[in-house]
Amino acid sequence: MGSEVAVVIKVLPDEPGVDLDRMAEDIKKALPPEYKLMRYEKEPIAFGLEALKLLIFMPEDFEGGTSQLENIIKKVNRVSEVEILMVTRMTL
Repeated sequence: MGSEVAVVIKVLPDEPGVDLDRMAEDIKKALPPEYKLMRYEKEPIAFGLEALKLLIFMPEDFEGGTSQLENIIKKVNRVSEVEILMVTRMTL
């Protein structure tokens, strides 16, 4: 098995009041088996809008880096924006 990277991602919903727990579950279901949603948290933005902050582990050697991951998340219902905050290599 190759190395993994940890990716921290901010996901904005398309409007305030979106059920972020459900959105996180939908994102988890949309991910291929090589990707692992390790945890998520809600982050207040402004005016009642909250974002999801995700920690996802993925294989280091995936073609295109995080762009495939971004595209998968963007296709999930109620997702407006996806921003990669950090990528770091996991070492054991």
